[in-house]
Amino acid sequence: MMREKNFKKENNPYEGQALWRKHVLKYFCLALLLLFSSLGFSNNIKGKIQDSKTRESIPFANVLVKNTTNGMMSDSDGNFNLNIEKFPCTIIIKFIGYKSQEVRVENKNQFLNVMLEEDVVALNEITVKPDNSYERSLLRKVIKNRKKNNPDNYQPLSYKDYTRTTVFLSNLGVKTSQSKTFRKSADAFVKSSDSTLMMPFYMDETISEHARKDKVDNSHITAQKSDGILSQVNPQIKTILHKKVTTEFNFYNNQIDILTRGFPSPISSTALMYYNIYLSDSIVSNKVKHYKFNFFPKSYKNITFKGHFWVEEGSWALTEIKASLPNSANLNFVKDLEAHINYEKLSDEKWFYKTQKINLKLTINKKEGKKRKKKTFDVQKLICYRDANTNNLAPFAEMPSSSYALLNTEASNNKIIAFRHEVAPLDTFEQSAYKGIKKLKENKFIKVADKFSAMTLNGYYNLGKLDLGPYFSFYRKNEIEGHRFTLPLRTSEKLFKNFMAGGYLGYGFKNKELAYGGNVKVMLPTKKRSILSANCHYDYFDLTKNKFVEFIRENPYQQGGGNIISSFTSKVPNPYLIRNRHIDISYEHQVNKSLGILVRPALNRYYSNYNLAFNQGNQSLSHFDTYNVMLDARLSFSQDYDEGFFSRIYYGNQKPVFHISTLMGQYKLPVKGGKKSGYYANVNLSMKSRFNMGPMFLKSMIEGGAVLGRVPYPLLQMPRGTRDIGSARYHFNLLHHSSFASDMYMSAHLCLNGGGVLFNKIPLIKKFNMREVVSFKAYYGKLLGNHDKVMKIPNMLQAPGKEPYMEMGFGVTNIFKCLRVEYVNRINKGAYFDKFSSSHGFRFRIEVSF
Repeated sequence: MMREKNFKKENNPYEGQALWRKHVLKYFCLALLLLFSSLGFSNNIKGKIQDSKTRESIPFANVLVKNTTNGMMSDSDGNFNLNIEKFPCTIIIKFIGYKSQEVRVENKNQFLNVMLEEDVVALNEITVKPDNSYERSLLRKVIKNRKKNNPDNYQPLSYKDYTRTTVFLSNLGVKTSQSKTFRKSADAFVKSSDSTLMMPFYMDETISEHARKDKVDNSHITAQKSDGILSQVNPQIKTILHKKVTTEFNFYNNQIDILTRGFPSPISSTALMYYNIYLSDSIVSNKVKHYKFNFFPKSYKNITFKGHFWVEEGSWALTEIKASLPNSANLNFVKDLEAHINYEKLSDEKWFYKTQKINLKLTINKKEGKKRKKKTFDVQKLICYRDANTNNLAPFAEMPSSSYALLNTEASNNKIIAFRHEVAPLDTFEQSAYKGIKKLKENKFIKVADKFSAMTLNGYYNLGKLDLGPYFSFYRKNEIEGHRFTLPLRTSEKLFKNFMAGGYLGYGFKNKELAYGGNVKVMLPTKKRSILSANCHYDYFDLTKNKFVEFIRENPYQQGGGNIISSFTSKVPNPYLIRNRHIDISYEHQVNKSLGILVRPALNRYYSNYNLAFNQGNQSLSHFDTYNVMLDARLSFSQDYDEGFFSRIYYGNQKPVFHISTLMGQYKLPVKGGKKSGYYANVNLSMKSRFNMGPMFLKSMIEGGAVLGRVPYPLLQMPRGTRDIGSARYHFNLLHHSSFASDMYMSAHLCLNGGGVLFNKIPLIKKFNMREVVSFKAYYGKLLGNHDKVMKIPNMLQAPGKEPYMEMGFGVTNIFKCLRVEYVNRINKGAYFDKFSSSHGFRFRIEVSF
């Protein structure tokens, strides 16, 4: 915005051509003199102002020449360029909350690197009276009008947007491009304007139309084109970038969810808990006053922004905001994060988005190395909004492909369209990057990296027309099988798009027995996602395996709550495994974006062994059979996901997910004189969610249900425990392998990550970026039915007592960015609980997060 100025037109008082030329010549010579004097005799002093502890730039600090009125403010990055009339002189640097500093300047060639120290004493002596504070009263008006000015609440509204996202791997060095790995692809690398060598990684252009009415937002993509060097994971990269990394920033919300973390907004209802906010400027534009506020984190270790925003008097709406994340913030892998949003006024005097520019750098280490710069992923996103109004929009103006095309595609089925307003087409640099992506995709090293990247997401390594995996099933150890190795394979997407057949073969070196299984899946030709599948296996499974664990863990590559440390640290290998022969047919159908259903009839035969005997009265049974059908309904509130090959991949959902499941069936026991049978049902309700609370977040999983009817004990509900040092997410860390048996049950698994709110304030410790962890787990159950009449319950299974079983853990995570250490203590005391659980212990987990 520019300050309004009044200009008066004056008539030329001179008459006559000669007199006019004389004055033109005089002013021309004067202009040349001033130009050469400014170029040849500039007395400007340059410098940078930083915090002496954090090395963060201090924007908008006052820089003055002592005993003069000559001065200026540093820019948003702490830089200044001050004109000096004569040398030597003394410069004074001032900023609220810091000690003033005087610097002696001898000559114009001196660069000033000013380090300001916090003025702790001065801050403690300040008494703030919000009722009398002019800037606080203005800020309260901005916060009070948040809901009214929030663009997400405008009804009705139609608009269109153009989004361009580019990702580069930068700071590679010439040696990388000239190495054997990339020698044939050297010309695929590009150089930025500052000569930084960059590998093009991913590019996307999208044009979308949005219509919002009666709180229903209907959006669809008009045209889209994207490409990246990792072909198999391009859809996942796109989802992560657009939903988790460079999501649209709405500072009217109390917090912005980025990278699965919550960033408090500087105009949130709790902004003053996280920010120091100051009124720094005001201007008049179109006869309306606008105010500028600067905001800074109260602690530079907190995950909060720094920057400034402008608001309009009267409406108290944002007109512009620029925010960046301090590099010192306790956020992994993010070196730089900047967001710049401009708003424009609609016809009804409301402000809506005009553009959003987001820049992000991801790196393993935020600090630059002394000898070479660390490699970073540079992510840039531009969103242009246009024609936002309360009426129907006119169609886009069509343009020929020679004038504009998505990513310069030469043979796209997409409609070639553009905005009526000017949108910058791909420049020469971006065009070269797009061509580089096409070439790098053919590089052998990139192809292998593509396969391993896909494996981390879906659990399978592609071998061409076959997939090897899931990789977490290759090895396990237990008392029955000893060391167990498994070879799992399935047909890949390259063989059939809508059909998959797979299987596995396992061998236990202790029992010298084979285990095997297979499955077939077909994607039905329906409008809504529908899958028909058949599964069978003859294998060993934990007695305490949760019958509904697939709904809790969701993603196909997770192990339901265990971790890799558990596979190698078992002090007591699990002896309570049961052999199961199983056949089922499943039908999955997605009713809408929020609701999915599953129907699964199944046949099972369970076999007894020396640890898990089947006794009915005085008779020993070799096995028993069940015939059942499972019904499941999943309510997810439009959870984001990616479609994999017959599976869905979910990324850190912020909304709760509910499952309502029912298992109904009949069991048959082969007793003497015939078969004894009975009917039963198992009703289960589970809820999993994550709540962001500023720098902190809470993960929760709550489950409950009931087993109806008398049943053999393997059909009862049993909480799963561990006997190793691995920290389990959905298991109990101090329980033995088998402990309780219940027909009514409820369990809760809660984990609070403090985000460093305490550790960030402790000297020396805060530089390690560690985070606090508090966990709580509880199980409450009842054994109401007389199930011993059907099958005798073994002695190692206890009927739950009146007191719920509870564990509580206190620990530290983000150690070396990948390790969590937790001390777990059993809240329950007494000999009764000592029979089936440890009293305390340390647990470890590989845990990586932003």
